[in-house]
Amino acid sequence: MTRIAVGGLWHETNTFASPFTTSEDFHVLRQEEIPRELRGTRTPIGGFLDWASLAGVAVVPAIFAWALPSGMVEAAIYETLASQFVEEIASLRPDGVLLDLHGAMAASGCEDVEADLLHRLRRAIGATPIGVVLDFHANTSPEFVSAVDVVAGYDTYPHIDPYDRGLEVGSLLMRFMHYEVNPSRAIVQPPLLIPPQAQGTAAGAMAEVMRRAHDEERDPAVVNIVVAAGFPYADVPCAGCSVVVTSNGAPDLARGVAGDLARVLWNSRDQFGVAQVPPDEAVAQALRVTDGPVILVDSADNVGGGAPGDGTVLLEALLRARAKGAVIPIVDPAVVTAARRAGEGAVIAADVGGKTDERHGRPVPVGGRVVRLQRGDFAYRGSYMTGRRVQAGWVALLDVDGVLVVVREQKVMPFDQQELSVLGLEPARCRIIVVKSAIAWRAAYGTIARAVIEVDTPGVCTANLKTLPYRRVRRPVAPLDEG
Repeated sequence: MTRIAVGGLWHETNTFASPFTTSEDFHVLRQEEIPRELRGTRTPIGGFLDWASLAGVAVVPAIFAWALPSGMVEAAIYETLASQFVEEIASLRPDGVLLDLHGAMAASGCEDVEADLLHRLRRAIGATPIGVVLDFHANTSPEFVSAVDVVAGYDTYPHIDPYDRGLEVGSLLMRFMHYEVNPSRAIVQPPLLIPPQAQGTAAGAMAEVMRRAHDEERDPAVVNIVVAAGFPYADVPCAGCSVVVTSNGAPDLARGVAGDLARVLWNSRDQFGVAQVPPDEAVAQALRVTDGPVILVDSADNVGGGAPGDGTVLLEALLRARAKGAVIPIVDPAVVTAARRAGEGAVIAADVGGKTDERHGRPVPVGGRVVRLQRGDFAYRGSYMTGRRVQAGWVALLDVDGVLVVVREQKVMPFDQQELSVLGLEPARCRIIVVKSAIAWRAAYGTIARAVIEVDTPGVCTANLKTLPYRRVRRPVAPLDEG
């Protein structure tokens, strides 16, 4: 029976964020822990596992390591993970390999982790076929493309198709192994950084790009197309959007289609701007809406993009406006500890948030009643990674003059209403919900939002890319060098 190794290494690295990402930040699943944790989930590996069952091939689980988006990965940690990853897969002697990689991971001394990892693996396993699923925000490079046999990337943002891409890559890998397809790939990287706030695929410029890509995929000679919007908060040479086209033995076709789609991206560059509202004005607008919830988008403090989640600029605006019925998350382990010591029902005084760095606001002194104390663990029930469990740590729900502050021990990405429902809150009945996210929050709250206001806050995930201290991206590149 054909034996397929399954694994992955997943991290979205924000090189502007602090502190460094360490071994304590990574979760590692080994061998049978992988199917035990991920079978039945709407993830790429969930797709790999279901594809293998349908195709009648044997899965040999290897290693899957991941960490929430955060700062640069320490060199020693990457070296350890990469060595274990390659050694484990090579020791299995599989007939093929299926991997879940992000595509925007960077470590000290290694700015293109996915390319480095695959070339290491290639040296260890030779011509054994390798298939990869990439995130929509991948910073894809020619070096990566040269090391992989088949590749697919998410088509959606918010990401609601990772499972489908897992099925796709499994099927493509088998076709390649059976000589049914002769992949010929081309990659084009237009000189363009796109803020995640403008990368949504449901409408706008990126939706049109994806429509064009799907039209091109109707050509029988086109195997598939990966449009990666890129991750602009990784200050590395390969940062930015890219198009990877795989044809069936038609290199000229692949180059032509990739070039055409890259031009569509480039010609759309003026449409990737983001209109934002100052915090006090945003809160005032939200309070004028009588039938909430109104979503206030604090995207500069996007926990799904590596920001700390402890930004306080919007918290201060809510408190100034006495915005009763507003809910805002803040990551602050010290305040959670203080609340646990005091207990439910107690009134505590604390400096909340603003402790990671000086770029997301200052600690805000508050006095609030501890409404609820509990672990915030839950499982995704919505369209994003359905079935995947989230270990959310302890949560303290504070009532500060009617503003509900969800103080978390650790970052939780707002991709599912369960993040609030598990705390006894009913999102549809909240007046205002603050999300520290760019677009992916729509998978949770898009269907119940009465209004959405993009707020101009400071942070390492700002939509205003010109304010970030880039040093390593390739130049010239839009929008940094416009004019």
